[in-house]
Amino acid sequence: MHSMNHRAEWVGRLIAAGLWIPVASIACSSEGASSGSMNTGGATTGGVGSAAGPAGGAAIGGGSGGVSVGKGGASVGGTLGTTGGAGGAPVANGGAAGRGATGAMSGSGGTSGGAAGTLGGASGASTGGVSGGSGGGTGGKAGGATGGKSSAATGGTSGGAGGATSGKGGAAAGGTGGASASGACTVGAWPTADPTKAGPYATTTETNVGPTSSDGTRFTLVRPTNLAETSLCHPIITWGNGSGATTSFYTNLLKQFASHGFIVISSDSGNVQQGNPYFQIAGAQWVIEQNDVASSPLYQRVDPHHVGATGHSRGGYATSEVGRDSRITTTAPSNGAIGSNQMKGPSLILCGGKDTFVPCDDDPLSAFNGTSGVAVMLANSHGADHTNWYGNLSDIAVAMTAWMRVQLMDDTALRNWFYGASCQLCADSDWTVQRKMMDQ
Repeated sequence: MHSMNHRAEWVGRLIAAGLWIPVASIACSSEGASSGSMNTGGATTGGVGSAAGPAGGAAIGGGSGGVSVGKGGASVGGTLGTTGGAGGAPVANGGAAGRGATGAMSGSGGTSGGAAGTLGGASGASTGGVSGGSGGGTGGKAGGATGGKSSAATGGTSGGAGGATSGKGGAAAGGTGGASASGACTVGAWPTADPTKAGPYATTTETNVGPTSSDGTRFTLVRPTNLAETSLCHPIITWGNGSGATTSFYTNLLKQFASHGFIVISSDSGNVQQGNPYFQIAGAQWVIEQNDVASSPLYQRVDPHHVGATGHSRGGYATSEVGRDSRITTTAPSNGAIGSNQMKGPSLILCGGKDTFVPCDDDPLSAFNGTSGVAVMLANSHGADHTNWYGNLSDIAVAMTAWMRVQLMDDTALRNWFYGASCQLCADSDWTVQRKMMDQ
């Protein structure tokens, strides 16, 4: 069997054979939204990134719960705080931070909330949540008993139990799936789209983003340009390059994903099968965290519960390994894969019938045989070799797009491409497939 320890020389071989030709580097066109100003005049405010915010003042508005409305304050506890400070005295108008006579409210990035206060606050949650909680009696921005922006009885991404009457932008009955008045997205099924074509969204590429990996490389982000074009939260695809390759080799493929609505994060490393956590996991986690960063273009636009991993060659082997992480809900390794009984979600193992470097009946077949406990398909694209497919909208690229739409967007119209007694790929003469746990 081939082992990745025996493949370090593959790039040299491909270059010598004239098969490895880098495409143009990706242009950088970074965009971002400005964060709100801190409140002024307040008695006290939580510090950015502090572990716990101080107690709110009772006099003039401030980030930590004063009596008048603040302006884009840091929220009690700070944008990355763990627990907010105590609320200030009740007033007639909900402020920018948690305002309760008794409630300890979470910060905008906090992980735990306190008891409900007299008045709703910006992200107050009785049990902690992203966009609100049981809130206060007359409704603030994040609503409570009388509703507010993104109110939620136990803390959630958007929607919730709502109040009897609406607060500032709140719904009378609090939605469970609609977009909140604050602009937060909602998780739900996407309308179907044709995977054989580019999707409906213009794309933007941002380079040198995210954390710095142990080998000194960073990440490239490819995403829909206008993430608010739909009220739906965008799933994540984390990509792994082949050995010695950079993200620029895969520009067309990653833009294809982004045009269908995915937020794509790619390590720029030429060896993604390393790191703790693996680079693909670090990239996905960074995207998830951006959902709570007000200055990020990804703010309140990310679906952290639907994360797919895919990659090529060494990146395919790495994809199989990161598929054991609880944050990864599906995988689609190509031209290299590893079997496991610890996969957290369905796996589409792709290979090329003309690939002599990692033949389909070598590691890909072993990976298929060694994967258990989840739905798994081994799909052999007869016309693909090791490198000829990712520079254009090839059969493998189309299958990857369809798979991610089914698994991450709940595109049920495409499910019969892979599932059922006679799936579309099963009947396609350009493919040979093997499946487990995919008859239904």
